[in-house]
Amino acid sequence: MADEHDEDTNEQPDDPEVNSDSDQNSQEDTSSTDVDTNTDADTDSNTDTIESESEPESESETTDDTDSFEDISGVGSDRAESLREAGYESFEDIRAASQSALADIDGIGNALAARIKADVGELEVSTETDAAVEVESEDEIEETETVETELRPRGHADKTPNLDDETARALGQKHREGKPAFRRQDHHMKKRTPESWRKPRGTLSKQRRGIKGKGALVEAGYRSPTAARGLHPSGFEEVRVHNVDDLEGVNGDIEAVRIASKVGGRKRERIEDVAAEREIRVLNPTYVEVEVGDNADADADTVSATEATDE
Repeated sequence: MADEHDEDTNEQPDDPEVNSDSDQNSQEDTSSTDVDTNTDADTDSNTDTIESESEPESESETTDDTDSFEDISGVGSDRAESLREAGYESFEDIRAASQSALADIDGIGNALAARIKADVGELEVSTETDAAVEVESEDEIEETETVETELRPRGHADKTPNLDDETARALGQKHREGKPAFRRQDHHMKKRTPESWRKPRGTLSKQRRGIKGKGALVEAGYRSPTAARGLHPSGFEEVRVHNVDDLEGVNGDIEAVRIASKVGGRKRERIEDVAAEREIRVLNPTYVEVEVGDNADADADTVSATEATDE
């Protein structure tokens, strides 16, 4: 029994050493795994940082390209987008392209293409072309200044009627005497009072009593001479027309036509053409814009032609 007890006591000191060795081995294993995880984490973080750095660089490159395209004078965001859609991604592509190829792009003309080439450094805009452009613009300005136009009526607007002596004398008397403008009493005092004639009926009305300055009353004695009654101020008798057929039977020497207000533009033009052929005056003609010099020559020709026909 004593021997067994001694053996047990001898074996007991060996156990702590074994345990310490195993503890050291386990600590080494855990430290190695920690080192491995740390290295893996470091590599992952390095790759992430590299990728994050590469992505801003690519984004900055694209933004630099867009900014560089928009830095060209006359090129905005829309035209820069048109250049990219046409296949131009850098300045090298623009330098390699010709001016005509750039001018064919949507939104970029010949002038802007020349400016782009000049800004990129491939083309220098010569001063001669600028001078030529300035000279052309000055010539155009001079042309616009020299051309003078005015509105003139179509047809025989200056034609006068053939009147007998009595009618001509009565027409002159009508123009000399005239007649008063018969207006409503006190039309000028209030805005709501119109000017159209109304007979004053009040017992205290100054206009009814004939006070001077209150306006004339409508009464006998103001009519025009009988021979000139119903005539246009030019002396023609008015004939209202609605179409070309209404011109039949119109005597151009003493009658003039007035086109109805409801007649459209095309029919009005046909009526005016036929009236001009038959030498019938239109009292409400269409006014056209013509050059002063050219139309003056044309008027001289028409006057000479009418004089020849009269002879």
